[in-house]
Amino acid sequence: MIMRVMALLGLMIMSFTLPGWAESPKMKMTTDIPQGIAIPDKVETRLGTLNFFDGFPDKPTVEKIYDNLDFQRAVQAYLLAIPAVNQAAMRKRPDEGVTGTAPVGRTA
Repeated sequence: MIMRVMALLGLMIMSFTLPGWAESPKMKMTTDIPQGIAIPDKVETRLGTLNFFDGFPDKPTVEKIYDNLDFQRAVQAYLLAIPAVNQAAMRKRPDEGVTGTAPVGRTA
């Protein structure tokens, strides 16, 4: 009885592990992956060389990209603040002028 259970258990284990060893069959309608879709290992950009491994960036590449994003956000914040600073300067008293050194011309 124990031998029969052991044999059945061994057969079950082998039936679960065999599909992992088998190679997937080549289907009739299989399409090859075009070369243009695959991510290259290196990409030359204005930031420098970006390195990838299996489609994922390495640590220096990630740091370069985040540094670039920080720079872009800082520039955007500066450009978006220009109208607000201009409006604040325009609200000063007219006799002080925008820069505070010359009076604003009046027509009335």
